[in-house]
Amino acid sequence: MSDSASHINELPPEILAHIFGFCDCKASNCKRLLQLATVCKHWHEVLMAYPQFWTTLECTIPTKLKNEPHTVVPALVSHLQQWFERAGDLPRSLTLSFEVAARKTGLLYDFLVGSPKWESLAFNLALEGASNWVWLEGLIAAAEKYGEPCWPELVALEIDAPAVRYHAGRFSLPLMTIAPNLKQLKVTIAELQASIFTIFEGFSWSTLTHLEFSGALGEESLTFYLHILSHAPRLEGLKVLDQQSDMSPASALPTIRLPVIHPTLRYLGLHDSPNTMTLLRSICVPSLKCLEISRSYCPSPQNVIQPPPTTPLTDAIRILVSASQCEIKDLRLKWTPLTDGDLYGVMTVVPSVEYVELDEAACFWPATLEAFFGRMQQANEEGHPILPQMRRFSYNEGYMCRLVREGTPAFHLFREAPLEWWRATPDNSNYSS
Repeated sequence: MSDSASHINELPPEILAHIFGFCDCKASNCKRLLQLATVCKHWHEVLMAYPQFWTTLECTIPTKLKNEPHTVVPALVSHLQQWFERAGDLPRSLTLSFEVAARKTGLLYDFLVGSPKWESLAFNLALEGASNWVWLEGLIAAAEKYGEPCWPELVALEIDAPAVRYHAGRFSLPLMTIAPNLKQLKVTIAELQASIFTIFEGFSWSTLTHLEFSGALGEESLTFYLHILSHAPRLEGLKVLDQQSDMSPASALPTIRLPVIHPTLRYLGLHDSPNTMTLLRSICVPSLKCLEISRSYCPSPQNVIQPPPTTPLTDAIRILVSASQCEIKDLRLKWTPLTDGDLYGVMTVVPSVEYVELDEAACFWPATLEAFFGRMQQANEEGHPILPQMRRFSYNEGYMCRLVREGTPAFHLFREAPLEWWRATPDNSNYSS
């Protein structure tokens, strides 16, 4: 037997392709894939012969798209066609990121609408102060005119336009006629000056497993959340940050049977507001494992009035846990102003929690954290420790994080004397991971 090592190119093509699969070829917008394809002719031929390497592409468009006779759009479409033709019949994923607002582009619409193999589509617009997104409106209109669902295999759709404000009647997603088998939907906008129902009019929720929406709403949205939980039986994750004001009155509950029971929901993320408190008291989610109450922005002191010493979040979560008989394992409070009494109370009503994550505004007023950890330590001294199953605790402030994990000396101190652990941090401001 010869001891000399074989050259990698002597391996069968299928083995070489399998090795390439470990190289994370889709990283950095497939740059690694292109680098491998230029190493030698043999590698180029192997990569071209295996369609799984050509199923994903992210495209950033830094200039304004113009229709013919300009060549930008035809060149872009030609590039996309050549890339995805190599993927054969495999499902495809495309991300288009626009840095400049684009006008309606018929040729690009035809390409996107004419391919039934999309599994994932993402459209991003990084433009400040925009009103509506004309290009996206044109795409949705073209998809509607197709005559039948143009994206029958689409599983995930993302629309990320965090600075775009939509006027009434300008944003709709008739997904039942475009992508009837959609499972994951994420929408991020700055504001919708209309009811959120107008986006999803005529949409069937039966296939959806994950929904995420972020953006200020012109109308209250409590009825919409209850509608989703009543009509999306397969939903596992729901996150809605609607930026409702602290001063917004809670909406009247719809005339439906309460609590709304949803047996499969495992993750629930909501914007802190009076409506959220009402929602938590109106649902039953026995499979819930992760609860996140957050803000889509960090409130400044002048915009938040310190509430009286009541415990609205504690009361709402207590009712939720009691009605659902759920075991929440992961609790996240992000940018949510709470008094120390409410913060401590929340911890007492979720004894099953293993992971706790707090952001600085979750403890907005200066004395909140000191008092919170003091209450925790007092409970320990009285023989009634809270969060008996906790394995990790983190407190975030800016770019710094104070993190303790099970099995470390710091965690032992945190469990035995949480106030001492907190005070051991110099000036309560310089944290280390």
